Amino acid sequence: MRPRDYLFGVIGVALLITYISIGNRFSPVLLPGGTIPPTPPRPTATVSAPRIPGTIVFTLRGDVYTLRDGGYINVTSEGRNLAPSLSSDGATLVFARTETIDGKRTVDGQTAPALLHYTDIVRKQPTGGTETLVLTGLRQKSPSGFHLVAYHDDPVLSPDGTKLAVVTDNGDGDGSNLEIYDAKGTNGAARLLNTLSSGSDLADPAWSPDGKTIAVTSYTLGVPRILLVPVDGKAATPQKVSADGEPYRPQFSPDGRFLIFTLRGPQGGNDVHVVEVSTGRDIALTSDGKSWNGVFSPDAAHVAFLHEQNGVIDLYAMELGTALTQAVPPKPAVKLTRGEGIDGESRPWWGR
Repeated sequence: MRPRDYLFGVIGVALLITYISIGNRFSPVLLPGGTIPPTPPRPTATVSAPRIPGTIVFTLRGDVYTLRDGGYINVTSEGRNLAPSLSSDGATLVFARTETIDGKRTVDGQTAPALLHYTDIVRKQPTGGTETLVLTGLRQKSPSGFHLVAYHDDPVLSPDGTKLAVVTDNGDGDGSNLEIYDAKGTNGAARLLNTLSSGSDLADPAWSPDGKTIAVTSYTLGVPRILLVPVDGKAATPQKVSADGEPYRPQFSPDGRFLIFTLRGPQGGNDVHVVEVSTGRDIALTSDGKSWNGVFSPDAAHVAFLHEQNGVIDLYAMELGTALTQAVPPKPAVKLTRGEGIDGESRPWWGR
């Protein structure tokens, strides 16, 4: 070994010892005390849970889970599923699934290979079983590789189960469309019945109980606001919300009198609120800044929502009592899941 190599080796060992010493002295300052517990594995068998009425569906690490009769279990296994919702009777589940296809795109005047993403809308029973492809985002498959694809999101069945509201982004930079399809479609070719909004920036559709209105989040003006969109094609109207903040992700109560929604506060953080549709009267159900995506139970006696604690998102349920009518605080929320890490971007849905 050359003297220079030996010298460098000695210096390297000395530096390593020094770094270790410094790390041992300062690690309590640089790192939080204790260790973060590992995330539990994704459940593949039924997990026991507090018993609640009806059925709740939610997404956990890209798969749809059903909670019913004191337990929850996955009904998909691809890891590419999102935005589940249930029919009013709880008998039909619809959700979006992300797909990809090898294709081509033109970038800066040059043709380049590209992996194109799109979503399909799938229907199945919440207990599992056979899936039916209702609507595909692969609009046109071209031999040239320049396929036409679309991103369908937030599929929601009408109260009578015959129609499907979907937000569609065609990837053309012109915003999204609120579209109504025949819910009984098969082979990915559901019939388009109506386009209620074209080129807007909408999300989170939810039908009113009478099937005449769809509540959505509108980002057209930049900040979110709640719009009520008539199904007959008349002009949409903003929902009055008296609370200070940015409201989004609405859903009607079973009687149509209230909307539950998430409010992003002026100082940040999210909480679950309810607004009386006719008056704009606000009722705050949470105030921790870490709760969002609320939904009503079919009997309006409970709400479910997502809540984050120590970096882990779980599903919670809360008994309302007279909180909406007499300003009496609701009962404390009960955790329904066990820290497996629920997907925070998809709202749960509650059916019979």
